[in-house]
Parts: sequence; structure tokens; C-alpha cells
Amino acid sequence: MQAQPPLSRAIRILHLEDTDTDQMFVRETLRAELPGVEIEVVSSRETFENALRNKAFDLIISDFSLPSFDGVTALSIVRKSHPELPFIFFSGTIGEETAVDSLRGGAWDYVLKQRPARLITAIRRAIADAQERGRLRRAEEKIREQAALLDEASDAIILCDNERRIRFWNRGAERIYGWTAAEVMGKRLLDLFFNGNLTPEIEEAIKSLNERGEWLGELQENTKSNRTVTVQARGSLIRDEHGRPKSLLIINTDITERKQLEEQFLRSQRLESLGVLISGIAHDLNNALSPVMMGIDILRANPKPEEAKPIFDMVEASTRRGAEMVKQVLAFARGADSRKSIVRLDRLIKEMGKIITDVFPKNIKCQVNVSHCTLPVSGLATQLHQVLMNLCVNARDAMPGGGTLKLTAKNVRLGPEDAARYPEATPGEYICVSVEDTGTGIHPEQLAKLFQPFFTTKGPGKGTGLGLSTSRNIIRNHGGFITVESIMSRGTTFSFHLPAANEIEGQETAARAPSLPAGSGECVLVVDDEEAVLAITKSTLENFGYQVVTASSGPEAVACFADQRDEIKLVISDVAMPFMDGVATAMALRKIRPDVRIIVTSGLDRDKDEDTSRQIRAASFLQKPFTAETLLTQVHAVLKEKSGEGSQSKGNTQNLETAV
Repeated sequence: MQAQPPLSRAIRILHLEDTDTDQMFVRETLRAELPGVEIEVVSSRETFENALRNKAFDLIISDFSLPSFDGVTALSIVRKSHPELPFIFFSGTIGEETAVDSLRGGAWDYVLKQRPARLITAIRRAIADAQERGRLRRAEEKIREQAALLDEASDAIILCDNERRIRFWNRGAERIYGWTAAEVMGKRLLDLFFNGNLTPEIEEAIKSLNERGEWLGELQENTKSNRTVTVQARGSLIRDEHGRPKSLLIINTDITERKQLEEQFLRSQRLESLGVLISGIAHDLNNALSPVMMGIDILRANPKPEEAKPIFDMVEASTRRGAEMVKQVLAFARGADSRKSIVRLDRLIKEMGKIITDVFPKNIKCQVNVSHCTLPVSGLATQLHQVLMNLCVNARDAMPGGGTLKLTAKNVRLGPEDAARYPEATPGEYICVSVEDTGTGIHPEQLAKLFQPFFTTKGPGKGTGLGLSTSRNIIRNHGGFITVESIMSRGTTFSFHLPAANEIEGQETAARAPSLPAGSGECVLVVDDEEAVLAITKSTLENFGYQVVTASSGPEAVACFADQRDEIKLVISDVAMPFMDGVATAMALRKIRPDVRIIVTSGLDRDKDEDTSRQIRAASFLQKPFTAETLLTQVHAVLKEKSGEGSQSKGNTQNLETAV
């Protein structure tokens, strides 16, 4: 038998018993085992109630049946007047079922007179439990007193019972969540903060509280105004004498603004790092695209099979799109704006359909449904292409086992009543583009967070959580809005509306080969550290009547120019080169011959540097990647200029002050 803890002091016991022998047995037994015990014996209701009124007792021992009174009635009287007072039945007539009922009614224990040896053990346990209950009650009262003292604190202090119903709600909680204490009293935390949904975070918190008695973590909780706040939650569990959860003290700190600032800081750090990398990446990409773009013009000029024309068109379109994407990335990194133009969404969607068919898994079938009469929009084609790509990639990921991806575009007119259904819409003519999949669908709880930055339903390493946020920002910047509908296990449809352009796209003119200007044997020095760019530029110029000298670095260019200073009429130099960049090269060439004409090329974004521009006095600037037509036109214009050295040619030329 497990040893019982010793009692801290002499105890006072009220014994309800009408039999003398039982009275004597209990008295002698208690005095033998519990020295200093005080026992008062009563045998009627009147004496029982009188003793309870006038004296304080630590324990009641009661027979079950008395001639004019009974233990059940005595238990009921005690529960009303002294609910925390331990009550033990010591009877020979109580049955097991009746004994169980008495325990449910508030008795602490029952001992059969046929087995009196357990009486002392029951008394010790009851007294110890009562003392522990008193200690817990005092601790809880102390907690409430402390909470009252912290009522003016900025933190939310909440006290809940065993069922997680609110019993205390301080003013800090009112400020954070918006509800008054009267509005939340008695409500369950789960219903109030989480709409009754037992999220994984809440399950983890409950497990930690049950195992360790405390939990610390971050939670996103609802407020009275349906706003979501992020809190640093600290929960401390109070248990009863049986180790069962009894009450819960919660202290929540509102960290919503701090989290937003942290997120913005981390994002700014990412963008800062991205901006550092983008310039170098853009330079390399533009250098890689330049030979392709100039090569297409050369191939077009030569006889070719008719069936090769679509291939050339596709390569040229892809190259131009790649160049535009580089410009958009640079504009994004440096905060620059791009000029919008008329865009035909039906063409973008058809091109996207081809990409899906060629690139996506073969178990995904693509359906494209667009009308030739779809109205144009005013926008940035590259950004709208990015939105379509984001939505289609998400649709692909939602169909791991295959399915159908449907792209549609149609003209829609939104009247006042229609526009009222969408917070960001105004009445007018729109083009509605939809991307529909037959995938897994999106859980309703996730729909509200879907467009938040860095939120993703994909697994770790499979998504950044920026695709939909970026797409919505692009659509908003185009004056439109985006919506989503989803049914679990049936699929999801993303739709975005863009206002139709006020300017109707003009009639397309028949494509014709440009008349490219040719040279008259002039010598041109081409300087570039990219071998492919150097080769295609040399080939293009030689094919159109120029003599070309090449150099793969600044020092080599200076040496070549020094040997042929009189023959070289023009220098075409890249800006970004190792060891000796284009600026240093140009300055060195001007020292050899101040009147040399220089065209500067760059795969980087244009920077403003007026001092450098005045030093170099560049005649023209070419942004990589450029076409053979642009190159030949600029070379011809610079060589034929009749004005001063630093003057600018018209058309696509730009002063170097916007380039380096």
C-alpha cells in the first residue's frame, strides 16, 4: 500500500453516527492513528446542522442510514453550506451502486464498516486532497488578482476554465481583439479566435499544455472586425489535485505590426540582394540574346524554304520576349516604370497554350477557347505573360495525376450592379481571362490567405508564395482585379478582368523586309569580351560592306586603334568588360585621337551619369540585345553625321549619360 503523507496539523472531525459501538470504534481508531485529533459526535439533523454553523471542521464522517436522518441528506446540506469540506461515508448498509451515486453527489470516499482498516487511509487522503484544493484555489485567486493588477497592460490577459471558456478578459484583450469582457464571457476560445477550427497549430499547443503545462508560440487569431492579428501567445495550465486540467492562463502580445515590418525588412533584403545580382545576370542574358537577334535578320536576308519562315518568326518572338523579360526584371529591381502598349490577350493565350502543350506533362490536356474579336488592353505584355504563366504553373502543380487545363478569354461588360460585387471593379468594358484546372482544389480556409505574400499551399522548396501576390499586383496595376473559385477534389478557376483599351489597335500592315543601309568600305573597330557577340557583329557589318577589326578587351582595342588610327572611322565598344571597361577604353582612345566616333553598347540597364557622358562624348548608345537593322541603322547614321563629335543621331540613339 502506498504510504500517505503526514498531516500538517491536528484535524477536527465531525462524526455523524447513532450507534455507540461505532462511535467508540471510530474515536479510538482515530486517536490511535492520528494523535491530537478532535472528534465531535452527533446523531441527529438538529445537532449536525448546529455543529456546522458554530464550528469549523476539516472532515465529516457519516453513517449512511440513521433512524431520523440519513447520510445523503447530510451530504446535500454540507455541499450547500461547505462545498469544499471533505465528506466520507462509513457505513455497513451502503451498496456499491449507491456508493458510486454518492461519489457523484459530492462525497469524497466511502468505507465499509466490514473493512475498517481503510478508514485512516481515506481520511489522510481526503485531508491532503482538501489542502491541495485549497492551495490551488488560492493560487488561482492570486493569479486573478495579479491579472487585475495588469488590467491596464497592453497585453491581452485571459483566464479560461477547463472547457476553455473565458472567465477573465482584461482591457488589453479588449484593445487587441475589440470585444468587451461582457461580450466574450463564457465563450470558447476556439470559437472566438478560430471560428471553431482546430488547426495544426492549436493541436500542437494543446499537446504541449497537456504534456508540459505550458506553451509559447505565435498564432493568427480573429478579431471582432474580422481582421487577423498575429500574437505571441503564452499559455500556463493549472491542474486540479488529480492532475486534470482545470484552468488556463493566457497572455497574448500583439506582434502584427512587428511581423509586417520583419516581412518587409526580409523582402527588402531579398530585393537588395536580387538587385545586386540582376545587373550581372541581365548583362549575360542580353549578350546571349544579341547573336540570336542579329542572326535572325541575317538568315531572313538569305533565300530559305517557305516552311522555315514560321520557325524564324518563333525564334525572333521568343528572343524579343526574353529581352523584354530582362528589361522588366531590371525595372522591377530598380523601381523603374515601363511604358504600356496595346496588347492582344487572345494572342498571349494562344502562345501560352502552345507552351503548355510542348512543355507540361503529357497527362495534362490543354484547351484554349478565345475569340478573334477579343478586345485589346493597354498593358505590359511581359507582365501579363508572367501572370498567365504563374496561374498555369499553379494549375499544373494542382494536377499531379493529370487533368484538363482550360484557358478562356471573352469580352465582358460590367454594369453598376455587376461591378458592385467586386470591391476593385468599376463599370465598363472588360476582357475576362480564366485559367481553370481539374485538380485537387483549395481548402476554404486557405482561400482568404491565397494572395498574401509568401503564403503557399505547396510543400517546402516547391513554391515561394510570391506568384499569386505578384500576379494580383500586376493585375491591379493594369486597372483590373483577380478572383478565385475552388471546390475540393474538383478543381480551381482563377479569373482576372482587365479594362478594354480605349485605343483600338490599328490595322496591321503587311510585313516587309526592311531596306538596310550598307557601308562603303569604312573600317569599324568592334570591342566586346563576348566571343559570340563579337563574331555576329563582325559578320553583320562585313555582309553590309564594312571592314571590321575586332578586339576582345580594352587593352587589345587600344593597341589595334593605335596601329590603325587613321583607317578606323568608328568604334563600337561594350561598357561592361573585365580589366578595362568601356568607359576607360573610350577615354584611352580619345587620347590617341580625340575626334574618334564611338558607339557604346551595353547589356546593363541605363544609368544616369552626365559627367562620364561628357568625358566620352559618345555618338550613340545601343541597348543589348539589338537587331541587325538597329545596328546597321545606327552605324550608318553616326558615320554620315555632319554635326559635331558629341552630337546625337536620331531614332534609337541615346546619349551615354543614360547608359553608364
